[in-house]
Amino acid sequence: MDQVATLEFAIGELRREVETLDDAELDTVTNCAPWTVRRLASHALNNQLLWAGIVTGQQTVSPEETMGAVPYDGDLATYASEVAERTMAMWCDAELLTGVHMTPFGELPGSVVINFPTIDALCHAWDLSTSLGRRLEFPPEWIPAITGVVEATCTDVAREHDLIKSIVLLEPGASDTERLMAQAGRSRAAVRTS
Repeated sequence: MDQVATLEFAIGELRREVETLDDAELDTVTNCAPWTVRRLASHALNNQLLWAGIVTGQQTVSPEETMGAVPYDGDLATYASEVAERTMAMWCDAELLTGVHMTPFGELPGSVVINFPTIDALCHAWDLSTSLGRRLEFPPEWIPAITGVVEATCTDVAREHDLIKSIVLLEPGASDTERLMAQAGRSRAAVRTS
């Protein structure tokens, strides 16, 4: 599976989690306390636009709004659909993966940059699901591609830049999804702060 397809899958997972949210859940504090579900979902969706904007030179959302988890006040399900479509439209240019882009972490090829919105979408889909007591398991056919993204992004260097949380210990019998999310600092067992 190619990188754009993997990103599309990851954004699809995030989109599905946002679309299942009930209005009564939006004020629930997440595993990224003190952020609520609405704030975390807003942050996660805006992060997709932010990363796509970095490689295309389009600023569709500000870094301050994104990183501050400014809550989107409208219908989150509609916004998730719009973000998914806009983001994937921006990533469709094959030259983005071969080009070099200025990022907050220096110049990086698009084939490296794309891994960050991918892991971000997967982790935030997991965060939303887990924060609401739901179980998210990635389909087995996607595990190899997700493993590649985790290996590329969940590194000591990424942790030093606060892009990825510290690894968490796994309980015996952890699933493939739980194993991958543990590498990104996620656990079902504990509510964590970010």
